[in-house]
Amino acid sequence: MADPQLVLCGGTRAAHAPRAWRAAPRTHALAIGPGPRDVHLEINQLSRAMGRALSDLDADLLEVAAYVYTIDQVVTRGGTVAVDYGARWRRHLRCVVPVRCPDLWNQPGALGALRRVLVFMTDDAEWEFAFVRAHAPVPRAAYLFDLVDPPDGTEFEEVVLFSGGLDSLCGAVEEVLVGQRPVVLVSHRPVSRTQARQAALLGALRERLPRREVNPVHVGAAINKGEDLNNEFTQRSRSFLFASVAAVVARLVGRRRVRFYENGVTSLNLPGSRELVGGRASRTTHPQVLHGLGDLFSQLFGAPFEVQNPFQWTTKAGMLRRLKAQGHADLCALTCSCGHVWGRHERTPHCGRCSQCVDRRLTALGAGLGDAEDPPHRYESDVLTGARTGPELTLSERYVGSALDMEGVGDPVTFGLRYAELNDALPFTGLPAEGAARAIFALHRDHAAEVRGALRAILATRAEEILRQEYPAQSLLGVIVGRTDRAPVEGRADPGPRPPGWVLERSQFSAFLNGRECFLGNTNEFRVLARLTESLGRYVSLEDLQDDVWRGAPVSRNAVQQTMTNIRRLFRRAEYTAIRLDGSQAGHYRLVLGTK
Repeated sequence: MADPQLVLCGGTRAAHAPRAWRAAPRTHALAIGPGPRDVHLEINQLSRAMGRALSDLDADLLEVAAYVYTIDQVVTRGGTVAVDYGARWRRHLRCVVPVRCPDLWNQPGALGALRRVLVFMTDDAEWEFAFVRAHAPVPRAAYLFDLVDPPDGTEFEEVVLFSGGLDSLCGAVEEVLVGQRPVVLVSHRPVSRTQARQAALLGALRERLPRREVNPVHVGAAINKGEDLNNEFTQRSRSFLFASVAAVVARLVGRRRVRFYENGVTSLNLPGSRELVGGRASRTTHPQVLHGLGDLFSQLFGAPFEVQNPFQWTTKAGMLRRLKAQGHADLCALTCSCGHVWGRHERTPHCGRCSQCVDRRLTALGAGLGDAEDPPHRYESDVLTGARTGPELTLSERYVGSALDMEGVGDPVTFGLRYAELNDALPFTGLPAEGAARAIFALHRDHAAEVRGALRAILATRAEEILRQEYPAQSLLGVIVGRTDRAPVEGRADPGPRPPGWVLERSQFSAFLNGRECFLGNTNEFRVLARLTESLGRYVSLEDLQDDVWRGAPVSRNAVQQTMTNIRRLFRRAEYTAIRLDGSQAGHYRLVLGTK
């Protein structure tokens, strides 16, 4: 486990932290304010009535979420290259936070719910909190702007998250244009250009309203920080921020639930590509995250509260086909799905290389969207023919490969054996475990068929280009047709030999021993090796393995032994003779470099 790092928020001092925390090797200080090293928090377009009704607990939740979101980016994971001796990736964070209602935040139910949801959401080792009374809290007026009045007599029926991407557009259309319900749309605006895109999309929605009474109110949270604090870009905690703002707004309008709209494949986030795990993807709307957020808000508010995803069992292409049938697919051209928001030009809001861009373009083609609905010129690099290197090339290969591989997966049991991460979702879908497994399998089978349909359409329309090989081998089209080049692409650096010794690369889910690779995939076997590598040469108990690898879930001794047998088999297959898995001490295992 990584060394604990202490984060002092809002002017708190080390003396406010529990005594055991004060010897942390690294300490960070954060405060909400306008400065270059402060957390910037602004809530726009709250109604005057909402602003007046904002309680101490509501203000606390907004500030705690802003601090968590910032801490996640201030405290680095140590990069994405290698997991060598342990655990810079999985941070241990201890946060001292001033609040107006410390008794509520320090109650065991709320503390436990907060810890559980953040640990799973961020994939960190630990989030610990000490909440102290805020003697000089930030005045609410300091971060409430543009107070407006909603239409007279409006009773809002839903509070819906609105990012300005494809999925949230489909959700807004369902609520506002199809359902004709008065809703509050809640957005996070990390940069100003995001606000402009959301406003343009909202304006286009309003132009299609059948009647004024369903005109949605748009609440925006601008939460960011100075560039000096940008140390970590994975932002795994952003859905906690997103949901917290929405939960506060829901309370202000008398609702007890909020809705995320995101397709079920992205929500479940199974590792279709080895590059789409760890810090390279999020668990924004994973069923366990939504359940955990609902549990936390219920604990804090003292009443049941739900966080829902109505698209849990829908593919992205399925959503887009429905949007097209409703006559609103042209609005897709105003959305942005790119994972690289920093430095993007307005003419090309999509980079064309990241996982979100690949997924968007292929599913748009699979759903039958035309160039007017998903304009190719809005991608900086052509998703199909743009050259890729490194992780982006691997991502493209595995995205296509996993869709093709699904043809050989004939039943939910085989699917479950391939994706151990399925177990993280099964208890939280609202279905019995067997029914949930079947539904998840069907969802991914449909998604794979849609991707294969898009690939067939690509091959049909690019036949001449393929015959002439007028595209780089290191491109998505090159991956689809299997083209290879003997000479390296110009400008592509040779990665060179692997360093000697024992290295685990989390970005590839592979082990390297003296440069020789052993691919394990995103499996319990890889997680066991990662945990044993943290304590290289030292015994780790079965109890610690259960906590750190299986996250405390019940696991039999036979299941652990089978995992160890699988690791030894993989070692033999890779011809690893200079490392061994030692289980000679009862109830303990260790990883030893050397054969003796």
